[in-house]
Amino acid sequence: MKKRLITGSIILLVTALFLFTTRFTPYAFDVFVGVIAVMGCVEVSRVLERKKIYTNIIFIGCFPAVLYVAMSIGIINERGWTHYIAYFLIALLALALINFLYTVIFRKITLKEMNKYSVSDMSVTKFAATKCLNSAFVMIYPALLFTALFVINHFYDFAFVDKTGLADTNLIVVFFLVYTYVVTMVTDSMAYVVGSYFKGPKLCPLISPNKTISGAVGGLTFGAFGGLVTYWIFGANKVFKEMMEYLEISWWKILIIGLIVSVIGQIGDIVASALKRSARVKDYGTIFPGHGGVMDRVDALIFNAVAVLIVMFIVL
Repeated sequence: MKKRLITGSIILLVTALFLFTTRFTPYAFDVFVGVIAVMGCVEVSRVLERKKIYTNIIFIGCFPAVLYVAMSIGIINERGWTHYIAYFLIALLALALINFLYTVIFRKITLKEMNKYSVSDMSVTKFAATKCLNSAFVMIYPALLFTALFVINHFYDFAFVDKTGLADTNLIVVFFLVYTYVVTMVTDSMAYVVGSYFKGPKLCPLISPNKTISGAVGGLTFGAFGGLVTYWIFGANKVFKEMMEYLEISWWKILIIGLIVSVIGQIGDIVASALKRSARVKDYGTIFPGHGGVMDRVDALIFNAVAVLIVMFIVL
């Protein structure tokens, strides 16, 4: 428990530091997200490998960076939202094709890999196609979900987002980033605390035996309230308060958003647990003593980031 608390405190401090920098520049946070995105993709690939689902980690690791570059090009050239969908599809298909060709062309390397994994029931071409599809899956989960954090961080840089009547768009972006992290962390922490205290029926015993219904409800309640407290703290800033009033975003809307985000985050946690359970592993990695790997810390966060981003497109 002591090791877990120390590691958790360090993670919290580092995350808070990078969130703080977004008030002055978006790029430090971009680097932070980029690093954890690559690490998360590698961890998911390793877990899939235990299920004999093989991927090409090199191309998967490149995907978050490719998406970031594509997003930056779109922002610089003031493209519409349809262009970004096209960029994603082009990047996904291009890397998938390169992955396939690489596996086929470098046949000797592929045969050594197949021998290493004791794959003898398929040809090199079929192995390359299978590996290509598996890699495409990881490019979507979790790589694409991580991209939501990039988009939130640069939300008002997009030409198709309306900035009319807003005095400090950066402050709104910082709020939604902090809000995403707060709801995620409070939901996760309080689900553990409430579930440990009240216990009761299991939420999904076959996937995650330690999760309880009481913990899920506790996490939902405290997570939404944590988001509301974040809103009130930011509301102490007169400019932020005026912008929220202009956008017609009141405290009860923030509370509803918090409830939705908290539920989605818990679903994301269950999805990650299901993948681990199917591969018969406890954690995605060991980089964080007492906490496991990167994906063990951000499994709910990346789902919440997508949810918050959708909300931003609706209400802003």
